[in-house]
Amino acid sequence: MHVIWKRPDGYHDASPSDYSTCEIGSHFRLWLHRHDKEQYPFRIAGGWEEKEGTVRLNRLINLLPESDEKWLEHLRHSYDHSMKDDKSTFMNDLIGWLQELGKHVKGDTWEVEILSQALDLTIERLEKLKATFAKS
Repeated sequence: MHVIWKRPDGYHDASPSDYSTCEIGSHFRLWLHRHDKEQYPFRIAGGWEEKEGTVRLNRLINLLPESDEKWLEHLRHSYDHSMKDDKSTFMNDLIGWLQELGKHVKGDTWEVEILSQALDLTIERLEKLKATFAKS
């Protein structure tokens, strides 16, 4: 299994107006498709959870520019549709899954940097919201 970045050029016959950008770190802007938040910007390739994992990952990555309330809304929805009985376990598993994905990023040097930075920022945001989510 590995994680790759889908370049925005020519994706779904899209034009530049179909994308927004999100600052990640001090060096990068990640292009996010305005409508396809499940299949873009990243893809998990290989392994049995390829399709499901890609959707799960992209839904989180597309939340990067959003407010904490949007994140919490997404987390509540995901938790309600999970098999977990405990919110802390749910969050720890989600963070662990993202950390594991971070070990399997593939691409050119700059693509790996973008992927890694986006995953790190997603993990940071989840860590920040962990206590609030557990109380909700």
